[in-house]
Amino acid sequence: MTAPENAALRQLALRVLAELAGPAADAAALAAAARRAYDDLAQVSAPLIGQIGVDALTGRALHLAQREYPWLIHSRGPEPAEGLFAQFILSLERQNSAVAVEACGAVFAAFTGLLVTLIGEPLTARLLRKAWPGAFSDAGPEETLA
Repeated sequence: MTAPENAALRQLALRVLAELAGPAADAAALAAAARRAYDDLAQVSAPLIGQIGVDALTGRALHLAQREYPWLIHSRGPEPAEGLFAQFILSLERQNSAVAVEACGAVFAAFTGLLVTLIGEPLTARLLRKAWPGAFSDAGPEETLA
Protein backbone atom coordinates (compact mmCIF):
# COMPACT_ATOMS: atom_id res chain seq x y z
CA MET A 1 0.00 0.00 0.00
CA THR A 2 1.36 3.40 -0.93
CA ALA A 3 1.76 6.26 1.51
CA PRO A 4 -1.07 8.32 -0.10
CA GLU A 5 -3.44 5.34 0.07
CA ASN A 6 -2.54 4.77 3.72
CA ALA A 7 -3.03 8.48 4.45
CA ALA A 8 -6.46 8.41 2.79
CA LEU A 9 -7.49 5.39 4.85
CA ARG A 10 -6.24 7.06 8.02
CA GLN A 11 -8.22 10.21 7.23
CA LEU A 12 -11.32 8.11 6.66
CA ALA A 13 -10.84 6.43 10.04
CA LEU A 14 -10.37 9.81 11.73
CA ARG A 15 -13.64 11.07 10.18
CA VAL A 16 -15.45 8.00 11.50
CA LEU A 17 -14.03 8.45 14.99
CA ALA A 18 -14.86 12.16 15.03
CA GLU A 19 -18.41 11.41 13.96
CA LEU A 20 -18.88 8.73 16.62
CA ALA A 21 -17.01 10.36 19.52
CA GLY A 22 -17.76 14.03 18.99
CA PRO A 23 -15.36 16.95 18.61
CA ALA A 24 -13.95 17.22 22.14
CA ALA A 25 -13.89 13.57 23.13
CA ASP A 26 -11.69 12.31 25.91
CA ALA A 27 -9.84 8.99 25.67
CA ALA A 28 -12.76 7.03 27.17
CA ALA A 29 -15.24 8.44 24.63
CA LEU A 30 -12.75 7.80 21.86
CA ALA A 31 -12.29 4.20 23.02
CA ALA A 32 -16.07 3.71 22.95
CA ALA A 33 -16.21 5.21 19.46
CA ALA A 34 -13.38 2.94 18.31
CA ARG A 35 -15.24 -0.07 19.69
CA ARG A 36 -18.40 0.91 17.81
CA ALA A 37 -16.49 1.60 14.57
CA TYR A 38 -14.72 -1.74 14.88
CA ASP A 39 -17.95 -3.61 15.59
CA ASP A 40 -19.59 -1.98 12.55
CA LEU A 41 -16.62 -2.89 10.36
CA ALA A 42 -16.43 -6.44 11.68
CA GLN A 43 -20.16 -6.92 11.14
CA VAL A 44 -19.95 -6.10 7.43
CA SER A 45 -16.63 -7.89 6.90
CA ALA A 46 -17.39 -11.17 8.66
CA PRO A 47 -19.92 -12.46 6.10
CA LEU A 48 -17.25 -12.16 3.43
CA ILE A 49 -14.03 -13.18 5.23
CA GLY A 50 -15.44 -14.94 8.30
CA GLN A 51 -14.85 -14.16 11.95
CA ILE A 52 -11.48 -15.89 11.77
CA GLY A 53 -10.54 -13.55 8.92
CA VAL A 54 -11.66 -10.51 10.91
CA ASP A 55 -9.64 -11.71 13.90
CA ALA A 56 -6.59 -12.32 11.70
CA LEU A 57 -6.79 -8.85 10.11
CA THR A 58 -7.29 -7.30 13.54
CA GLY A 59 -4.21 -9.02 14.93
CA ARG A 60 -2.11 -8.01 11.94
CA ALA A 61 -3.39 -4.41 11.97
CA LEU A 62 -2.57 -4.07 15.68
CA HIS A 63 0.87 -5.55 15.07
CA LEU A 64 1.56 -3.10 12.24
CA ALA A 65 0.30 -0.09 14.21
CA GLN A 66 2.30 -1.18 17.25
CA ARG A 67 5.47 -0.24 15.38
CA GLU A 68 4.38 3.38 15.62
CA TYR A 69 2.54 3.06 18.95
CA PRO A 70 4.35 0.43 21.08
CA TRP A 71 1.87 0.79 23.96
CA LEU A 72 -1.06 -0.56 21.90
CA ILE A 73 -1.18 -4.04 23.38
CA HIS A 74 0.08 -5.00 26.80
CA SER A 75 0.53 -8.57 27.94
CA ARG A 76 -1.84 -7.94 30.83
CA GLY A 77 -5.41 -7.33 29.91
CA PRO A 78 -8.76 -9.01 29.59
CA GLU A 79 -9.17 -12.73 29.21
CA PRO A 80 -8.07 -14.06 25.80
CA ALA A 81 -11.69 -14.75 24.85
CA GLU A 82 -12.29 -11.01 24.73
CA GLY A 83 -9.72 -10.66 21.98
CA LEU A 84 -6.95 -8.35 20.97
CA PHE A 85 -9.24 -5.46 20.16
CA ALA A 86 -10.51 -5.42 23.74
CA GLN A 87 -6.89 -5.11 24.91
CA PHE A 88 -6.41 -2.28 22.44
CA ILE A 89 -9.47 -0.49 23.86
CA LEU A 90 -8.06 -0.77 27.38
CA SER A 91 -4.75 0.65 26.18
CA LEU A 92 -6.55 3.53 24.44
CA GLU A 93 -8.33 4.53 27.63
CA ARG A 94 -4.96 5.10 29.31
CA GLN A 95 -3.72 7.59 26.71
CA ASN A 96 -4.38 11.26 26.21
CA SER A 97 -7.01 11.88 23.56
CA ALA A 98 -4.62 13.25 20.90
CA VAL A 99 -2.40 10.16 21.03
CA ALA A 100 -5.40 7.84 21.24
CA VAL A 101 -7.05 9.27 18.14
CA GLU A 102 -3.85 8.98 16.10
CA ALA A 103 -3.36 5.38 17.22
CA CYS A 104 -6.95 4.55 16.29
CA GLY A 105 -6.40 6.07 12.89
CA ALA A 106 -3.30 3.92 12.41
CA VAL A 107 -5.08 0.71 13.46
CA PHE A 108 -8.11 1.30 11.25
CA ALA A 109 -5.94 2.35 8.30
CA ALA A 110 -3.92 -0.85 8.69
CA PHE A 111 -7.06 -2.99 8.95
CA THR A 112 -8.73 -1.42 5.93
CA GLY A 113 -5.45 -1.50 3.97
CA LEU A 114 -5.17 -5.22 4.64
CA LEU A 115 -8.77 -5.64 3.57
CA VAL A 116 -8.00 -3.83 0.30
CA THR A 117 -5.09 -6.20 -0.29
CA LEU A 118 -7.27 -9.21 0.45
CA ILE A 119 -10.50 -8.41 -1.41
CA GLY A 120 -9.67 -5.36 -3.56
CA GLU A 121 -10.46 -1.68 -3.35
CA PRO A 122 -13.95 -1.62 -4.91
CA LEU A 123 -15.34 -4.29 -2.59
CA THR A 124 -13.59 -2.79 0.45
CA ALA A 125 -15.05 0.62 -0.42
CA ARG A 126 -18.53 -0.90 -0.55
CA LEU A 127 -18.03 -2.56 2.83
CA LEU A 128 -16.73 0.67 4.37
CA ARG A 129 -19.66 2.64 2.98
CA LYS A 130 -21.99 0.09 4.55
CA ALA A 131 -20.17 0.08 7.92
CA TRP A 132 -19.50 3.80 8.16
CA PRO A 133 -22.02 5.63 5.92
CA GLY A 134 -21.57 8.98 7.69
CA ALA A 135 -17.89 9.12 6.74
CA PHE A 136 -18.83 9.11 3.06
CA SER A 137 -21.61 11.69 3.14
CA ASP A 138 -19.46 14.25 1.29
CA ALA A 139 -18.05 11.73 -1.18
CA GLY A 140 -19.33 11.17 -4.66
CA PRO A 141 -20.80 7.93 -5.93
CA GLU A 142 -17.47 6.42 -7.02
CA GLU A 143 -16.29 3.27 -5.28
CA THR A 144 -12.75 4.33 -4.40
CA LEU A 145 -11.11 5.07 -1.09
CA ALA A 146 -8.61 7.75 -2.11
